[in-house]
Amino acid sequence: MEQMHMRFGQLSWILCVLLLTLPLQGNAEIYKWKDKNGSTRYSDTPPPSNIKQETIGGKKAAKPAGEVPLVPPASAPVTKDAEKDSPPVPGSAEEEAAAKRQNTAEAEKKNKQEQEAEANRKAENCKVAKARYETYKQGGRIYKINEKGEREYMGDNDLQDGKAQAQKEMDENCS
Repeated sequence: MEQMHMRFGQLSWILCVLLLTLPLQGNAEIYKWKDKNGSTRYSDTPPPSNIKQETIGGKKAAKPAGEVPLVPPASAPVTKDAEKDSPPVPGSAEEEAAAKRQNTAEAEKKNKQEQEAEANRKAENCKVAKARYETYKQGGRIYKINEKGEREYMGDNDLQDGKAQAQKEMDENCS
C-alpha cells in the first residue's frame, strides 16, 4: 500500500512538471502579411524579404527569409551601403549556391525522415513478430479465422510453421 502512495506521488510530480512545461510549447512565432494579390497570409515562416510583415506571437520577430521577393522592389538609387544589404541578384553565383544548399538540406531532411519512418516500421514489425512468437511458443489452442468467419484450430505442424515464421520475422526486423 505504501508503494502505491509513493508511485502516486511520483506520478503527480511528473504530471505537474509536464503541465508547467506545456505553455512553452505554444510559443511559436506566427507571421502575417499580404501577398502580391492582396490576400492576407499567416505562416510560421517569415515572408520574402521585400514584404512588410507583422509578428503575431512568439518571443521576437525573426529576420525575413532570404527568399526571392514575390514582387520586385521599385527601382531606387543604389549606394555602396545598400549593395551590401541587398539580397543576391537572381541568377547570381551566390543565389545559385544558396539554392543548392537549400536543396541539399531539403534532401537530407527528407532522407532522415525516410530513415526514421523505416526505423519506426521495423520497430513495430519487431514488436508484432515478438508477440506472435510468444503466442506460438506458449502453444495451446491457437486458431485462425477462415473466409467464412469460422475458427480453424491449428495443428502441431501449423504451430511449428507459425513459430518458425515468427522467428524469421524477428530475425529480419529485430536486429
